[in-house]
Amino acid sequence: MKFCRKEKQDCCQTEAGGKKGLCLLKGMAVALAVSCIFFIAYGIVLTYTSLAESTIPIVALCCTALSAGIAGFDWAKCIKRRGLIWGLLAGLVYGLLLWVITSFGSGDFALHTTFWRMMAVALAGGAAGGLMGIHKIS
Repeated sequence: MKFCRKEKQDCCQTEAGGKKGLCLLKGMAVALAVSCIFFIAYGIVLTYTSLAESTIPIVALCCTALSAGIAGFDWAKCIKRRGLIWGLLAGLVYGLLLWVITSFGSGDFALHTTFWRMMAVALAGGAAGGLMGIHKIS
């Protein structure tokens, strides 16, 4: 999957004919799936152990950083350049999607300080993942 640099070809197509947009969508889907699996597993641990519920915010932020990093890694690997920019963009999109999903669940679409903290963590995770994706550190 090399990036096509010919002028007459669409810059969004790979050599195999696939679309980069589909690749980006797959990266975001993987990140959201990891979040779901992580939160379900954490819910099971909370239910069947004596782990305190006060650990929920830190675990949620760690999951956000990890999932945004996965999205940033996939996006930068797909585009193959400007890993920091694509990682930040992936973190931003992931954070906004997470905020919308959470807001629908709670019915509150306000921007609290927790939103800004989550966005900062998502941007940092996405940027780190984007840098790793461009340099193919695995």
